Amino acid sequence: MKLPVAEFKKLAQSHLTAEDHVKLAEHFTAHAAEHENDAKMHEELGAFYEKKEPRLAGEVRHYAAHSREAAEAMRSLARIHQELAAEHKVHAHA
Repeated sequence: MKLPVAEFKKLAQSHLTAEDHVKLAEHFTAHAAEHENDAKMHEELGAFYEKKEPRLAGEVRHYAAHSREAAEAMRSLARIHQELAAEHKVHAHA
């Protein structure tokens, strides 16, 4: 679940606990899904434009590629926060 902007900003700047990192990982995972859906929609639109409006197809596909790249970055951020959450849990039990 994506966090509200104010909560995200606060948590992104403080993230002191494993729970904070889990919340951030969930936020980035949800954001990645949004980018993936956006990319898929624009790839489908690119296929349509290829037949109907070829001048638009290239830019729509270009945008889709950027959305996929953004999704990948969001998944990487989520993965790092998951790792940090695990590290916090280990240190809390040590």
